[in-house]
Amino acid sequence: LSGGEKQRVVMARQLAKKPLFFLADEPTGTLDPTTAETVHKGLIDYVKNNGIAMVFASHWPEAIERMADEAILLDAGNVKMQGSPKEISEAFMKDYHFEKSSHTTVGDSLIVCNDAKKHYFSVVRGVVKAVDGINLDIKEKEIFALVGYSGAGKTTTSRMIAGMSPATGGEVKVRIGEDWVNMSEEGYMGKGRATPYIGFLHQEYTLYPFDTVLQNLSTCIGMKMPAELAKVKAIQVLISVGFPKSDIEKILYSYPDSLSVGECQRIAFAQVLIKEPRIIILDEPTGTMDPITKTIIAKSVIRARDTLGETFVVVSHDMDFVLNCCDRAAFMKNGKVMAIGDPKEILESFEKEPVPEGE
Repeated sequence: LSGGEKQRVVMARQLAKKPLFFLADEPTGTLDPTTAETVHKGLIDYVKNNGIAMVFASHWPEAIERMADEAILLDAGNVKMQGSPKEISEAFMKDYHFEKSSHTTVGDSLIVCNDAKKHYFSVVRGVVKAVDGINLDIKEKEIFALVGYSGAGKTTTSRMIAGMSPATGGEVKVRIGEDWVNMSEEGYMGKGRATPYIGFLHQEYTLYPFDTVLQNLSTCIGMKMPAELAKVKAIQVLISVGFPKSDIEKILYSYPDSLSVGECQRIAFAQVLIKEPRIIILDEPTGTMDPITKTIIAKSVIRARDTLGETFVVVSHDMDFVLNCCDRAAFMKNGKVMAIGDPKEILESFEKEPVPEGE
């Protein structure tokens, strides 16, 4: 199942218990807008029809205004404001502003998919065509987005590019220097031979729970350098993913379970950035972040591209992030690439698409 499908299964499992009240933490943060609206309507109907209460946490103004009868704005554990969902979401979003930078000149082809397929057999579902003959040509220094409904094949495509899930047909190639590497051929530990040059932020990322943030950014991921240099580099990368300078020392020696989900996700992103890979793949990088932090992450991605010449492949349902950050986007549906082009045009065509059966 895709990440969005798993999220909905977990939600259904909780509702199947027929609870007296329902607690939901970011219930639709990583879903595409159309599927999210379906979930919003389903939750509202369930609450009303069963006479229960629901308390949910969300960074998404649309979810707050669509589902809540009353809302509370929290900051550092304190209630800043309480009132109607519309008033709260407006207060929450008042400092949100992002001005898209001009595109950097991109280079030659770096990632190429030729009729790439990923088919597998499921006892329950039969032959599943997760990716079904896609063609992509991603340029050096490009920030390229994969968008589409949950289960469209976006994450599988990104895993094929990273060499984590070899293609069952066609070609997936990555250029390292002057050499083209076939990512379906096994390399170190059974992964494509270019994988050491690729950083991957998984949607279902994990941090080492019994190690500090500093350890998670150094020894835990095999960074071999003097302790002082490791700390300096960790501080720089934490600032780049939006942590205030005043909090850095405390964050460095904190353990993951003492941090919020959004903070942990930014640390996982920092783990990828600190290695300075040639290609970075981000799977739902902003699903659990507030709008201000999303802006910081978008600027961090653009800065990494402009200063280090890194190439990004972004899998996201966050339309603002795609519009503000990406040079081009591909719209995927049922394992196929339906269109490639300017993010604004692609997102407009995405919104006009009929919702897949069952969504």
